[in-house]
Amino acid sequence: MKMRKTAIAFAAGLAVAGTLWTGGAAGAQTTAPARVLGPSCSVLGCSSVVNDSNIVATALRNWCLSTGSTGTLTTTRPACGTQSTYLLGSKGSHTPWDQDWDVLQVDAGWCYYVKFTLPGQPDNYTRYDRRGKSAGWVKVEDFSDAHVLGQSQTSCP
Repeated sequence: MKMRKTAIAFAAGLAVAGTLWTGGAAGAQTTAPARVLGPSCSVLGCSSVVNDSNIVATALRNWCLSTGSTGTLTTTRPACGTQSTYLLGSKGSHTPWDQDWDVLQVDAGWCYYVKFTLPGQPDNYTRYDRRGKSAGWVKVEDFSDAHVLGQSQTSCP
């Protein structure tokens, strides 16, 4: 019996290590395929944006500002070279897992509720209230995921 428990513990440890190595987090609520590093990803992995809300959201490819970390909001639209945008449909739509998407756009007049995940770190929940204000852009660092949990024009979800 002791040998069986040891084998199960070892297998569970390998599963957790494999999950963390491929970019997931043990016990994470979302299931993502293993990430293959794309050309713009760092050695840590790719950043991504996931839309878990019922309303369309927008991601931008490159942060290209000299300052900021995950969750930093700027009112200056990151514009470098040919800035790509990605329109995220509702409920589970996400940027391609093998590509690096560094920016979440918070639309003018809206409040967004966002969860940031990073393996080995506690989740970070932040509200970005742009009601009555111009749009904002939020940085998503490599190997982080930004999950848009809610959006509203009338209140902050």
